[in-house]
Amino acid sequence: MNNAYSEDPDDSLYKGVMFQSFFKDAPQSVVIKANVPHFTILAVSDRFVDISLKSRAELLGKNLFDVFPDNTKDPSGKERALTALMEVMKTKKKVELPIYKYDIYSSDTGKMEPLYWSNSNQPVFNEAGEVSYIINTTMNVTAQVMLKEMADSSEENLVLQKQRLNKMFLKAPMGMALYSKGDFIIEYANEAICKMWNKGSPEEVLGHSIFELIPSLKEAGYKEIYEEVVNTGKAYLTKESPVTYDRNGVMETYYFDLNLEPVYGLKKEITGLLSLANEVTEQVATRKTIENAEERLRLASEATGIGSWDLNLQTREIVYSSSLADLFGYPGVTDLTHEQLRAMIHPEDTGAVELAFQTALISGKYNYQARIVRPDKIIYWVKVMGKVLFSKEGTPLRMLGTVMDITESKHEEIQKNDFIAIASHELKTPLTSLKGYAQLLKTGKGVSDPAFVSSIGTRIEGQINKMTKLVYSFLDLSRIESNKTELIKELIDLNQIIRDVAADYLFQERNHPISFEPQELPLIFADRHKITQVIDNLISNAIKYSPQGGTVLVTAVLQKEQVLVSVEDHGIGIDNNHTQKIFDRFYRIDDLQVKNASGFGIGLYLCADIIARHNGKIGLKSEPGVGSNFYFTLPLSIN
Repeated sequence: MNNAYSEDPDDSLYKGVMFQSFFKDAPQSVVIKANVPHFTILAVSDRFVDISLKSRAELLGKNLFDVFPDNTKDPSGKERALTALMEVMKTKKKVELPIYKYDIYSSDTGKMEPLYWSNSNQPVFNEAGEVSYIINTTMNVTAQVMLKEMADSSEENLVLQKQRLNKMFLKAPMGMALYSKGDFIIEYANEAICKMWNKGSPEEVLGHSIFELIPSLKEAGYKEIYEEVVNTGKAYLTKESPVTYDRNGVMETYYFDLNLEPVYGLKKEITGLLSLANEVTEQVATRKTIENAEERLRLASEATGIGSWDLNLQTREIVYSSSLADLFGYPGVTDLTHEQLRAMIHPEDTGAVELAFQTALISGKYNYQARIVRPDKIIYWVKVMGKVLFSKEGTPLRMLGTVMDITESKHEEIQKNDFIAIASHELKTPLTSLKGYAQLLKTGKGVSDPAFVSSIGTRIEGQINKMTKLVYSFLDLSRIESNKTELIKELIDLNQIIRDVAADYLFQERNHPISFEPQELPLIFADRHKITQVIDNLISNAIKYSPQGGTVLVTAVLQKEQVLVSVEDHGIGIDNNHTQKIFDRFYRIDDLQVKNASGFGIGLYLCADIIARHNGKIGLKSEPGVGSNFYFTLPLSIN
C-alpha cells in the first residue's frame, strides 16, 4: 500500500519537536491521524517502541496497517483494530478494545509472533467537531494470557507453555520474572529484569528469593504487596514506583512501572507471582528536570513579574501564566480570552498593537510597548515580545511570548526626556538674558553712567551664577552615575554656612525673608561645598514653591550624637503620594502648581546622595496648602 499521507498544517502540533519530546515519555502509545484508510502514525511513546518490536524511524510517518499487517492467514486482529478505529470516528466516543491477538513481526526470530494486546482509542476533534486524530493507548498482555493458558493446560502441555514463554520473553525489553508462592523464590527471569537487578544472569539468579537478592525491597514494603497479590488473587499495577537498592555498588533510587499478577496451577490454585517491570528511571529524571526547569522559570517569572503566553493563531485560544493575570489585574483568573486581554490596551495604543500583530504574522517577530488599563483603572506600561511558529507552507500556527511590566522604567524614561527639555529651557533663559545685555552694551548707550554699568554687571553676574549652578548640577549627576563622587571633608561651622547661604538671598528675595537663629553647635566633619549645596537647594526650593511669599524658617539643633537641620516654608505643600519618590532621580510632581515652578528633578536627588555619603538621613514632612519641612541629619562622629 502506498503511503497516501499529505502534510496538513494542523499536524504540526503533533509533529513538532516540543510535542514529540513530550510524548516520548507519555503513558499513551500512539497519535494516529484519522485519514481513512491510512491512519498515519504521527507520534509514538518510548513504551510503545519497546512493545511493538519496531524502531521509532520504522513507525513515524508510516501508515498503521502497513507497519503492522498482521498474519495474512488469520487477519482477525487487524480487522478488530480497524473496526475499533472506524467506530471511534463514527460514534465520536472513546472505544475500548479488550484482549485480542495481533501477530507482530520479530526481527529476533525472523517470523510473525502471536502476541496479545489490550488498548483504548480516544478521539481528538477539529473545529468542525469531526474526529481529526486518535490517541491510542496499548498494553502487551501476552504474558498474562499465556499464564492463564498454562493454568488451563494439562501437565503435558505445561512444559511446552513454559518453554514458549521463555522463548518469547527471554530477550523482551520488558523485565519479567516468576516467583513461587511463600518465599518468592525466582523460578524464571528474563535478561531484561536481570539487567535491572544487576545480580547475575538468568541462570545465576534462579533459586534465590527476590528479597534475599534485593533486601531493600522488603524494607520498602514490597513483600507485603507480593503477599497481598497471591493471597487475594488481585493484580497490582503501579506507575513510576520508586525502588532503592544497590545496583552498581551504590544505593540509588530507580523507578519502575510494575504489574504483579497471580499465577495459577492446574487446580486453579495460586502457585506464584508474575512480575512485569518496565524501568522508567530516565523518563522520570527527564520529567523532573523539565519540572524543575519549569518551576525555576515560574519562580523567576514571578520574581521579575514576567508573564508568559501561548496563543493558538487558528482558534485564538490563549494559555498564560499566573504572572500575566496578576499584571493585567486579574490575579487567580485562568480563563481570560485573547479578546479580553486585547480590550485592556489603552485606546491610543490599539493601532500600534494591531500593526505589530499583523507584522508578526509576516516577519515572525512580535514586539511592542503599550499601555494597559487595568480593572482598577490604573494605567501600566507593558513590553510584549513573541515569536510566531509557522507550518511548512508558511501558515502562522502559534505565537509564544512574554509580557513584562515596564511602568517604572517607562516613567523614568519620560522623566529623563522631561529633564532634557527642562534643562535645555533652563540653560536657554540665562543665555538669552546674557545675549540681551551684551547687545545693550554693544550699542554704547549708558556706558558713561557708572550706576547703569554696575546694574548690568550685577545682572550678568547673576545669570552666570545661575548657569554655573546648573552646570555643576549636571556634573554632580554625572559623577553619581559613574560613582566618582568624592568628599573633601574638614571641620566646618554649620551655623556659618547657613548664614552665608541666607545672606545670598537677602537682596534677591524680599518676599521670602529667611529666619535663622543659630544655636551653639560643635564643628562637623563634612564636605563644606557639598553641605552648602544641600542647604542652598533646600532654601531655593522653599522659596520656589511658596509663590505667595512668606518666611522661610531654617533651624539647626543638636540631637544626641547628630545635628538636625530643617528648612520650613508655608507654600503649596506636597501630597503624601510623592514624599517617598521626591528624592528619586528626574522625579517631578505631576501637579499644575508644582510643574509651573522651574526645576528639572535632580536637585533633591543630589541632596539625598550627598547626605547619604555623609552617613546622614534626609526626609520630608508636608501638607498640601500648609507647607513643607525638608530636613537632614549629620552625625557628629569624625570617623
